[in-house]
Amino acid sequence: MKPRMTFRNLQLIGIFLFAVSLPISHVPAQLGIALAAIGWFADGVVNKRWCVRWHGLMLPLICYIAWNVLSAALSERPGHSLGAVLDNEWPLFVMLFIYWCVDDVETLRRIVHTFLAAASIALVYSLWQVFGGFELYRGVPLDRMGSGFFRAVGFYGFYLTFAALAMVVFFFSAGFMQEMKKWYFFLLSGLSMLSIVGTFARSIWLALGAAIPVIAFTRGRKIGVAVSSMLLLLVTVGLLAVPALRFRAESILDAGQNETRLNLWRTSLQIWKDYPVLGIGEDNWDLVFDRYRVEGFYDTTVHAHNDYLTILVASGIPGLLAFLAIWALVLLAGFRLIRRSENATVKAVGLGGTFSVMGFMIGGIFQNYYGTFINCLQWWFVVGLLITAERIHIDTRREEIPSSTQS
Repeated sequence: MKPRMTFRNLQLIGIFLFAVSLPISHVPAQLGIALAAIGWFADGVVNKRWCVRWHGLMLPLICYIAWNVLSAALSERPGHSLGAVLDNEWPLFVMLFIYWCVDDVETLRRIVHTFLAAASIALVYSLWQVFGGFELYRGVPLDRMGSGFFRAVGFYGFYLTFAALAMVVFFFSAGFMQEMKKWYFFLLSGLSMLSIVGTFARSIWLALGAAIPVIAFTRGRKIGVAVSSMLLLLVTVGLLAVPALRFRAESILDAGQNETRLNLWRTSLQIWKDYPVLGIGEDNWDLVFDRYRVEGFYDTTVHAHNDYLTILVASGIPGLLAFLAIWALVLLAGFRLIRRSENATVKAVGLGGTFSVMGFMIGGIFQNYYGTFINCLQWWFVVGLLITAERIHIDTRREEIPSSTQS
């Protein structure tokens, strides 16, 4: 076998290892990124094949990273903060290696299917947790949520992290179900929805409630109205039938049960007023929190409970604007792909990726998803799949144009 093929295979082995490991454990998933990096680097050094592709989102991404480095370097703890930038932002390499190394739609489909197959194990396990009340993987009891129910955490050990994974699985399985009409995608989307309900994660509930009608309306007005009505009916029945769900849903609008989050948001704005441009530098929240702490109740003070405020505090207005520009370009690419692609796999990945990013962005209003390591891996994995699907679509269209012109 030629060396080039060996290095290319090593890249793909790393990506597939990442995809199969992500729903279970981030440790082998990180090994997968390392293998992809070794294969990519070796291919460049030995074969002089430096596969580097550009995408428009990389410009605001570079600006975002550069501004975070500057903010960290000028902060009160430059060494600590610069280390945090590296630690928090390196998961974006999974996006780069997918975008640089995956060349065809069949490989893209297999990566997504590998991820969904592994995730199905985590989903089934989480549904057992809802009634079994025990996390076998770590040997700990789960939080009781009303009479007869427990909070699902999957293999991650934390309900919010697992809820975000289940959300990604839902949108990708729904996208493939919509485009390929296979029964197992319908089953998987149902399993992921039940798992999300079982996490009792309000931020992901809100993300689904906002995104599902939008994804339905991509199929037309009648389907959008029908799906939205069905969703409303299911939510109503669930809230009426299960008191634990109703109590959790009512807490969304109860300021008293959200006092910690509201106080953290007020504290964040107080910090930002004194650091409007450069921010305080990544991971310096604990250093300055007590100086700006708003009076009131807190049951946690580890972060701002809001991705956008976290970034605003860490790197000021320029950092937040660059961050928002990244996701605006991702969503623009996704919706454009959904409208224009005729390939079922490409369109399904477009649907799954676009609405997963939308879900992360909505959930990030109420929680720290981008700032959580496993969620950040998920986030960049999704982006890698989405922009790779976009590139494959563009390359296919370019190949078709000459033949159609000749005919």
